[in-house]
Amino acid sequence: MPKTSGAQRGSGVQAVVFALDTLEYIAQHQGSVGVTELARAFETTKSRMHRHLQTLMTAGYLVRDPQTERYRVSARLVALGQAVSDGFEFAQAARDVMRQLRDKLGNAVVLSQTEDEGVRIVSLMPSRSSVEIAVKPGSVLAFHASAQGKVSLAFGDPSLSQRVLAGELPMDTAYTIGDATRLRAEIDLARRRGWATAPNESMIGLNALAAPVFDALGHYTGAIAIVDSIQFISENPTVAQVQEVTGAAAQISTNLGYREAAAKPRTVGGAT
Repeated sequence: MPKTSGAQRGSGVQAVVFALDTLEYIAQHQGSVGVTELARAFETTKSRMHRHLQTLMTAGYLVRDPQTERYRVSARLVALGQAVSDGFEFAQAARDVMRQLRDKLGNAVVLSQTEDEGVRIVSLMPSRSSVEIAVKPGSVLAFHASAQGKVSLAFGDPSLSQRVLAGELPMDTAYTIGDATRLRAEIDLARRRGWATAPNESMIGLNALAAPVFDALGHYTGAIAIVDSIQFISENPTVAQVQEVTGAAAQISTNLGYREAAAKPRTVGGAT
């Protein structure tokens, strides 16, 4: 959480920044927060924090429970967030980044989001190749047999990975991971590296390299991936491929309001 000196908090732009940081902190907790906790988190006094909270209440962005004296975001703030979300969709935030990634690497680029039964392709930027190898928008890929699915299991809701690991893992090809222990290891590896592949696992000859995208509150929102023949995206992708895909994921995350560097790979070479 950003730290702002007491003098700065009371003046101009810094006061606005502090108010926004306070709103973000409360929203991330998805519940009510007390003055003492907030003062401790921002390393300020309770009286100073109380003044800021009163200002946010007057503006209509916070409400205070008279019984517990704790604060939570208001319906007005939720409605504002929804309005912004409706006008700035995931695909819109990613469109230019997808085009730049396609132009740099030459592969088809896809954007996906998590659904109950798998990951749905929501946007495609076709490659410039005369032979098109990609995944159709609207397609749903299995969690355990796709790079995008592994990323969802690694960075999404923990209950999702628990459900998938406890269920059946159908063999789409001879290379599909049908064992829960192996899949768990793949999920852990994707979480450490910040990216995942799935060579020959959904279709023989096809591979994808995917990285996670995060929203303004740091929650996993989807994945960006390059898709191509195993000839062009090998089981051990190149350093350039990993850097470009994870960099694209970070840029989309920034476009969505994520404030820290997102999804930087810890290993940019091969799969080991």
